[in-house]
Amino acid sequence: MVIEGPLARLPRRAVMVRGETVASYLWRLAGLNGMTFEELARHIGAPRTVRAADPAVEEVRLGPLARQRLAEVSGHALPHLARALVSLEDNRISERARRQVEVEAWPEGRLPVQACVGCTAGVGERPVWRVPGGQWTVCTRHGRWTAVERGQFQLGLEALPEVVEAHVRRVRLERRTGLYARALLADAQQVAVYWWQCRQMAWRGVWRARQEALGVDRSALWAVPLVVYPEAVVVAEAMAVRERQRAVGRSFAGGPAGWSTGRWVEWVGGRLGLREEMADGGHRGLEAWLMAHRNTVPVVTRLAQSEERAVPRSVPLPPLEPHRTVPEYGPLEEVSCLPWRLGSPMTSMPWRPAGESGQVVGHGPASSFLT
Repeated sequence: MVIEGPLARLPRRAVMVRGETVASYLWRLAGLNGMTFEELARHIGAPRTVRAADPAVEEVRLGPLARQRLAEVSGHALPHLARALVSLEDNRISERARRQVEVEAWPEGRLPVQACVGCTAGVGERPVWRVPGGQWTVCTRHGRWTAVERGQFQLGLEALPEVVEAHVRRVRLERRTGLYARALLADAQQVAVYWWQCRQMAWRGVWRARQEALGVDRSALWAVPLVVYPEAVVVAEAMAVRERQRAVGRSFAGGPAGWSTGRWVEWVGGRLGLREEMADGGHRGLEAWLMAHRNTVPVVTRLAQSEERAVPRSVPLPPLEPHRTVPEYGPLEEVSCLPWRLGSPMTSMPWRPAGESGQVVGHGPASSFLT
């Protein structure tokens, strides 16, 4: 490709939206300036045969030359573009490549999520699509749940302010814990799913009230992550406390040096305000998690390190078994080491051995924990 000097800026600039996909931004920039997607793409270096990308399922990858041209025509400096369009530099197109613009499909299970309509009011008629971090998210500014289940949809959370507050706490946990927080959130959600499917813990109280506020019943499985979200975040926070101690070979609250401790389980029940429900059977879901996250440091070593402090909350946690690798995208349940899945019989799930996918190590069927 031959570049003959910088390109002129287009008459109208598109407002930047943090986390927007490149495909979505190109559509909006083209529309604001009376151009088709194909015309704008060719203007920044795409071949004449380029086709329009579907921002709901596809992304546009730009090479270095195309990125520079986009900065010129958009009126935004390239570093500014890269901060907003977080996938802008996520490609392998070299400066010497003849094809500087490529359209590719998002991987299965990693589809873009439509941005909150409150956040994008006034930026144009076209919807804004954001780089996926999961199958759903919460806008804490406008109190909206956005998801890809049942197609793209958004849901106001005026009747469920505790869900918005839970997301604030989740963001705080992720900031402190790092990427490992995603594994803990995945496990905590699966524990909550266990409680929901076994009709334990908060089912007769707050969970039923949330379902009624949403106008759904137990058959609406898409709503379960939303219904159990506040309790799942509380459990994830408790798991982070346990993992910071396990990272230095300690047991919870100075308790026995075994892999499991009733003190931690009882503490989680207290934080949830569900001590009786925990004692009546809710403890089993947490014990399955403790088995997968048991302390593997030898007893002699643990006793020698008994005075060592846990990893401070301000320091990100390193990946620990069985989550040595934590994917940044995709459904949370695929990140979890717990074997049961929403909508499947709880006593028939196999207890899968550990492997590259980070599944649980066990010595018997899941029913030994789940019945």
